[in-house]
Amino acid sequence: MMMKLVFPDGDRPQMLLDNRVYRLGSAPESDVVLAADGVEPIHCELQVGAQGVQMRVPGGIQVQVNERPVAGLIALRAGDMLGLAGSRIRLVDASGESAGARGADRVDANATMVRPVLPKFALRGLSGEFFGRSLPLQTTLTIGRAEEAGLRIPLDSISRLHARLTPAGDEVLVEDLGSANGTWLNGKRITSAQAVHGDEIRFDTQRFQLLVPGQPVRVKSEGVAAPSRWPLLVAAVLALAGVAYWLLR
Repeated sequence: MMMKLVFPDGDRPQMLLDNRVYRLGSAPESDVVLAADGVEPIHCELQVGAQGVQMRVPGGIQVQVNERPVAGLIALRAGDMLGLAGSRIRLVDASGESAGARGADRVDANATMVRPVLPKFALRGLSGEFFGRSLPLQTTLTIGRAEEAGLRIPLDSISRLHARLTPAGDEVLVEDLGSANGTWLNGKRITSAQAVHGDEIRFDTQRFQLLVPGQPVRVKSEGVAAPSRWPLLVAAVLALAGVAYWLLR
């Protein structure tokens, strides 16, 4: 079923939805930028897939569906009206609009087709079942063993909602969500920190490297001790002492 977003206030064209995640909020990098008062930078997410459209609402953020407050991860259906602060958005079934088209699908002339873009970041697995795999990171991603986690790691050592990654400009905000076994950035346990290309992010023992596609991978030498400079310094001192001895004879 093809779905689209319709804006009853008429401040923008309709938007056809592809199978991916859409961020709605006031941040300039959001997929749907909303300028109404009270809209958070990332107010909510729409997850569009084979199972339909689901909306994820972060804790403490006010969102209404058909004038009723909602929170967490909920399923949406055609005809639902979303209320985000002062903005209204209706989810509409657009699949019937192709009826009668000849040779190609026909869509609403006012609709804007939004196509997937290459992710700015990726996570490359360095251990466990994700070893060698690259996972796109183009929107906020929750890591945990819970079914609703965006990146599900079904291990007892991983908390249900373990951590959250949020791309922001040239960095990714890494937040621990109160996990039991910790979130680590380049070997240091953190609660909240900024990660960049080449950094290693670890959730308990599950290791990933943050990458920017197209950029060379930074080679790290973790665990390898740097060569000591003391032997060189001692040799230099002995050499100078020898030169001084021969000059003073």
